[in-house]
Amino acid sequence: MKQRNFSSVLAAASVMMFTSPVTADDNTATARLTGYQETPLTINSPGSGEFKARISHDETSIEYVLTYRDLSASPPTQAHIHFGRPAISGQIVFFLCTNGTPPAGVPMPQPCPAAPATITGTLTQLDVIARPDQGIEAGAAGFAAMVKAIRADATYANVHTPTRPGGEIRGRIDDRRGDDHHDK
Repeated sequence: MKQRNFSSVLAAASVMMFTSPVTADDNTATARLTGYQETPLTINSPGSGEFKARISHDETSIEYVLTYRDLSASPPTQAHIHFGRPAISGQIVFFLCTNGTPPAGVPMPQPCPAAPATITGTLTQLDVIARPDQGIEAGAAGFAAMVKAIRADATYANVHTPTRPGGEIRGRIDDRRGDDHHDK
C-alpha cells in the first residue's frame, strides 16, 4: 500500500513538472563581466562583475542586480545594457547607473557607486533609448524588442570607468531558457 501511494505521488509530480507554467528561473538571464569581453579591444583589467536580470512573466519589466569590483578607477562613470552580439559593439538601450547625464527623454538612472558595489533596479518601457538604426523603438515596442534580444543572447552589460571610457568590463547576457525559446 505504501509503495502504491509513493508511485502515485511520483507520477503526479512528474506530470506537474512537465506541464507547469514558466518558473522564475525561466525568466532569468545572467552575465559575467570581464575585460576580456570588451570590444573593439580586449582589456586586461582586474575588474569583474555579475549581472542578473529577471524578466516579469508579462514581459513589461526587468528587475536587475549588477555587481562590480576591482575596477581600474572608481567610481565608474556609467553602466548599461547594449543591443549587440558577442564581440560586436552595439548601442546603449538601457542605463543601469550613471554619474553623468543620460539622453533626453529617459528617466534619470541611479548614480554609480564606487567599487566594490551592488546596485539593483527595475527597467520598463520608459527606460528604453530608441535606436532606430538598430530597429529599436522607444516605449513598449522597444521594450518588447529588447526582451526578444535578451532571449536571443543579443545583448550585453558593461561598466565604463574614467580610465576605460569605452568600457572596462563587459558580459554577454545569457538567457537561461535555452535555444528552443529564443524565437518567442
